[in-house]
Amino acid sequence: MARSDRIRFLASLLKGFETVLDVGSDHGLVLKEAILTYGVTRGIASDIRKQPLMQARRHLKGLPVTFVLSDGFKAIEDAFDCAVIAGMGAHLISEIMQGAPLDDAVTYLLQANEKTDVLRRFLSQNGFQIIDEFVIHDGRYYVILLVRRGICPLDEEEIILGPMLKTKASSIPYYQFRSKVLQNIMTTADEETKRRLSPVLELYEGAIAQMS
Repeated sequence: MARSDRIRFLASLLKGFETVLDVGSDHGLVLKEAILTYGVTRGIASDIRKQPLMQARRHLKGLPVTFVLSDGFKAIEDAFDCAVIAGMGAHLISEIMQGAPLDDAVTYLLQANEKTDVLRRFLSQNGFQIIDEFVIHDGRYYVILLVRRGICPLDEEEIILGPMLKTKASSIPYYQFRSKVLQNIMTTADEETKRRLSPVLELYEGAIAQMS
C-alpha cells in the first residue's frame, strides 16, 4: 500500500500504539499505513503549513484522523502515546523535540534524513534515552530511533555508531557505506578535516571488524 519501504517500515514500528501523532505529516502516508495495516486506533496529522495538511486530508479521508495546524507540538491538545517525526534534518527534529511533552509514557519515532549523530547528541544531552535503533535502505540509508524520556548519556562512540545499532550485524552494510563516504572525503580533504574525520572513520572500521 505505502509507496516506499521506508514508510512501510516506519508504520510497522507503530504496531501496538493507540493514538499516533505525526509531526510534519506531509502526505500522511505513514498514518494511513499504520491505521490500515498495523492496527493503530487513531491518528493526529499535524503540519506547520496548510498545503501539506490539505494533502494529508486527501490521503486520509474516511480514517480516524484529526488534523492540526501546528508548529511542532505547540498546538497539539489531544493525548497521544507515540509521536512520529520523520523525513527532516537532524537540527530541525532536535528543535521540535525541545517542545516535546514531559510525559514519560510517550514514545517518539525519529528519523532524520542526515546527521543522525547530531540528533543522538541532542537526545543524550536533553533527557531522552534511545530504546532501539534501526537502519533501512530505500534508495539510500535511513536510521530510525525509538526514543523515550529518560537519562541515558551517550559516549562519543555511541553517538557516532548508535548505542543499539552497534550491537546489530544488520548495521554492517550501513557502516561500510559510511566508511566509504568518509574515505572519499578524506582523499581530497585538508589536514584539519582529515584530523576531524579520522577518529570517526576508525569507529566505523572498528565496528565492522568486530561484527564481521
